[in-house]
Amino acid sequence: MHGGNIYQAKERYGHTQFIDLSANINPFGPPDGVLERLARKLESIVHYPDPDSVALRARMSELYHLPFENIILGNGAGELLFTILQALRPRRVLIPLPAFSEYRRAAEAVGALVTPFFLGAEGWSSLPLPESAQEAERFAEKWRGLLSGQDILFLCSPHNPTGTLLNRKQFEILLEVAHTCDCRVIFDESFVDFLPDEKRWSAREYLASYSNLTVVYSLTKFYSLPGLRLGAAFGPARDLERFQEARDPWSVNVLAQEAGLAALENRTYAEDVRKKLTECRNFFYSEFERQEFANWRLRPTWVNFALLELRTGKSDRLTESLGERGILVRDCSNFAGLEGESVRIAVKKESDMAKLLLALREIEDERNSFKA
Repeated sequence: MHGGNIYQAKERYGHTQFIDLSANINPFGPPDGVLERLARKLESIVHYPDPDSVALRARMSELYHLPFENIILGNGAGELLFTILQALRPRRVLIPLPAFSEYRRAAEAVGALVTPFFLGAEGWSSLPLPESAQEAERFAEKWRGLLSGQDILFLCSPHNPTGTLLNRKQFEILLEVAHTCDCRVIFDESFVDFLPDEKRWSAREYLASYSNLTVVYSLTKFYSLPGLRLGAAFGPARDLERFQEARDPWSVNVLAQEAGLAALENRTYAEDVRKKLTECRNFFYSEFERQEFANWRLRPTWVNFALLELRTGKSDRLTESLGERGILVRDCSNFAGLEGESVRIAVKKESDMAKLLLALREIEDERNSFKA
């Protein structure tokens, strides 16, 4: 079960329009120039797409300061996860939970044994932050035990669904320990572009030093392209060649490639989006606090989604109540490793968040009047 299924929601709730807070997509639409370029390139659908996505990879190579051969593109980050696991065929995989469900599905699809490591609703904030050499060694020793015998470690930061961040120092220790344990690290940074400048760093910076690292990246979410889907993986050229051999050579359609090129040409878009989303997030959190809800707890986040925990009631019922009001959220009851009842809420425009707050107020008041 994933967010963003407005087609199913139309049948379920009888509405034709929704405020979709179930999918973590930038609400401000693609960058200027994307739709115009797609309109100009429509005739190109009569030809096969470039199987090597040369133009877009060259642009990303320039933008991200990576060698061209260290970049591969896919039909979204999800397709690349399955491709990578199909190529590597690991026996044992360690996944910190809760996590994006496709990590487990991709691992189990190749017969791998999945070992969970539980983070809980605090996400990466549940891990100690090593501040001394002794603390760093204790942190490393714990992970040496966890990674012994593992073939792959999945890491995700910003973390879905908690919105928490893996500290750079923590990551460096994990990456080094994995290297000494002969364990590959698949680092999913699909939401990195949503981070403010002071918190944003990329695992791409470590590719030159660690041959056991593969970084998965999404253009779908930040550039608002979910209907086209576009993702990338960065890693050693020999690994990417194996990944390419394990999949359909035409996985990235011609319009997705053109949209990616147009999106990356816009130099001011990313900063503008981050500024707008920060304003929307601040509005949502301040208004939520002002409401003084008794039944809901909103966990802190650094990105464009947040966990709403229920003090009473069931998450599936809250999801239904909001859906009946034309608002979609992501029921988190199927996130393994997430205790209690919670829903994930995407941060969208202020007007959308205001309508969510109004709906939450109505639902809470209805519950209170029923109890009375």
